[in-house]
This record gives sequence, structure tokens and C-alpha cells, in this order.
Amino acid sequence: MKGWAELVFETPHPREIYHALAPELEDEIHRSRVELVEGPGFVRLKISGEDVVSLRAALNTWIRLVKIAIEMVSL
Repeated sequence: MKGWAELVFETPHPREIYHALAPELEDEIHRSRVELVEGPGFVRLKISGEDVVSLRAALNTWIRLVKIAIEMVSL
């Protein structure tokens, strides 16, 4: 079963967060795909997984990465 999730994070620092996370997009993930989009006042994350397990794992990883990036630019 394939699945996807799209999360929008509102932030006053979308460019900084996008650039902090962009290198992670180059990592090869075998069973999931990640798109990251920077917009005015937000960063949108779309994760697709081949199955529920890969989707959950990718969500856990990327939500943690976004949280850390937001915390770092807020210092």
C-alpha cells in the first residue's frame, strides 16, 4: 500500500530552513521520496512511501530534522 503525507511548517525563516535541509534531499532513500518547497512564510514537506512502514520512518526522520532546523534558526 502506497501512501503520502504533506506537512506545512509556518516560519519567519523559510529560506534558512530550506537551505539547512536541502543537503538531506540528496540522501538516497530506497522506499520513500521527499519533496521540500520553500514559500513565503512556510516550508512544505511532501513525503511518499512505498508502504506504511517506510512512510512512518521517513516522517519520523523529516519531522525531527525540521524541528531541529527551526530550533537552530531561532537561536
